[in-house]
Amino acid sequence: MRLRLVILATVALVGCGSVGEDETNEVQPDLDDIALSSAVSIRSIGCAPGSIRGAGAVIEGGFVLTAGHVVAGASSITVQPASNPPGSEPRTAHLVALDPKNDLALLTITGAVLPGLRVARGASTGAGLTAVFRESKAVLHPFVITRPVQVRILDIYGQRTVTRESYQVAAETSGGDSGAVLIGPEGTAVGVLYAQSDESDDRAWATTMAAVPQLIDDARLVDPSSGIDTGACAPE
Repeated sequence: MRLRLVILATVALVGCGSVGEDETNEVQPDLDDIALSSAVSIRSIGCAPGSIRGAGAVIEGGFVLTAGHVVAGASSITVQPASNPPGSEPRTAHLVALDPKNDLALLTITGAVLPGLRVARGASTGAGLTAVFRESKAVLHPFVITRPVQVRILDIYGQRTVTRESYQVAAETSGGDSGAVLIGPEGTAVGVLYAQSDESDDRAWATTMAAVPQLIDDARLVDPSSGIDTGACAPE
């Protein structure tokens, strides 16, 4: 059956529900704090009319992990940590690594260092939490990894068909949730949301962490104060 995917980046946010009770599993009580302390909202300017909004989270090394199509081609990127007081000025961000095949990106941000999530090694299963943003406020939503999948999909530029190591997840998602990091029950980053189904309201796809360690290695070779060229805009 052909997968029908809808990219989650958008210029507007809409409401979102939660996973049904029969699909949730127990997670650690302190996972809420872990998710909120690392979560960030992202705004990029330069491609779509207005701005593109997405989400992300700080991971090991102090980098912000997000979806590549949220920031590709941007002339300006800003990040707002969920832990910042309301009304705080957003932080300037720079792109330091981009993976068009896996739709992943790493950013550096100005200001104080935020708590970073460890990156999961190996396949992940079960339930967890992800932080998304509704009207600039961080909201926690549960998810369940239903199965690992290899998704045949165009890269973020729509130029070539690639195979993306992914998880199919049961989770309510909305436009603007691209880049939200899935946090497993052990408090590690296990996936990055990049698309939702246009046939089911509670089905989405997330990239696994398989490509992230190499991305971190690449980012460490880049000047964090200037970053790299963001390249071309990803098609809407």
